[in-house]
Amino acid sequence: MRAGRLSEKIDIYRVTRTINSFGDVIDSYAAWKTGVRCQVTHLGTPSAGASEFSDDNQEVGEMKAEFLCRWISDIRFDDVIIWNGGHFNLYSILPIGRREGMRLRARRRDNGNLPITGHTETNPTI
Repeated sequence: MRAGRLSEKIDIYRVTRTINSFGDVIDSYAAWKTGVRCQVTHLGTPSAGASEFSDDNQEVGEMKAEFLCRWISDIRFDDVIIWNGGHFNLYSILPIGRREGMRLRARRRDNGNLPITGHTETNPTI
């Protein structure tokens, strides 16, 4: 893996779940890894990863990307990647070699369901 190709930085947020007094599960996210160097590639077609579909009678745009980075121990599917102001939910974790690197594939949807409070798509605070 060539370090010169890892030109982008991502932040990875991890969920912590608590139970409130009513018995509801409350998700809150905290920064877990910040400034992780990676190479970003847009996946799929049309328009290299962008697509639209109908979800509960609402048109939802979706973008898929692959983040090539060095090995990250203990990464989970419920972690959220923030890159370029967008929240990306992981759907694939592919190791490269023996703990050399990994390909993290994630999707971003524009339906306004942002998992991390205090962040917006247009004005990230990190």
